[in-house]
Amino acid sequence: MKLLIVDDEKMMKEYTKFVIQEENLPITVFEASNGEEAIALAEKLQPDVIFMDIKMPQVNGLEATETIKQQQPSATVIFLSAYDKFEYAQKALRLGAYDYLLKPIPPKDLKNLLKRLLDDQKQRQAAVPQEEKQQEIYEDQVILKAKEYVEDHYHSKIHLQNVADYVGLSSTYFSKFFKQKTAVNFSNYLNQVRIQKSKELMRNPNLSLNEISYRVGYEDLSYFSIVFQRYEGITPTGYRRQLMTK
Repeated sequence: MKLLIVDDEKMMKEYTKFVIQEENLPITVFEASNGEEAIALAEKLQPDVIFMDIKMPQVNGLEATETIKQQQPSATVIFLSAYDKFEYAQKALRLGAYDYLLKPIPPKDLKNLLKRLLDDQKQRQAAVPQEEKQQEIYEDQVILKAKEYVEDHYHSKIHLQNVADYVGLSSTYFSKFFKQKTAVNFSNYLNQVRIQKSKELMRNPNLSLNEISYRVGYEDLSYFSIVFQRYEGITPTGYRRQLMTK
């Protein structure tokens, strides 16, 4: 766990580091002496936890936290103060403080706090793989649903917007998402399905190429021939001739 201690007094920093070493806790400590340093270090280090003193020169702890929370909303902030002022605690809560502690902090309380923070981090880390798995399942379902739509409607006009609406995504996002998940853009996938279906229909000698073209969603035979040759490297007529000679 990365811990940033922000305090203009050295004692709190040394005291915290001593407790961490004494308890052999897996925590790396970084230090800042004022709000400006805290903002710069938080942006650079992305600490998991920040111990933030409130009363500091120039930028105080509350002001620094407000800026840091805009950059790193997930950061856990514990405010430290030698002043038991209601308005400080009130603003700390508004900024999403994890805790508000009065200095000096008893060793037992500091140990318990650090251990609780480590436990919280472990729980969050354990939850991430499950969330990623759920997201992966959802994405796979979206792709499957899109492919099912193509399978059911390849013979008619299909626009990207039709499929995007069907899976509940915007057309722009769906287009990028489909390419990312399948390594082929949607229009190419649709053509591949249609060409494969046309090859299956060509085994039926009673169907003309014009009829086959129409059945797989191409209203124009010449366009169908162009697309077929682009994907198969041979004209529909040449492909059919090969079938007949086998």
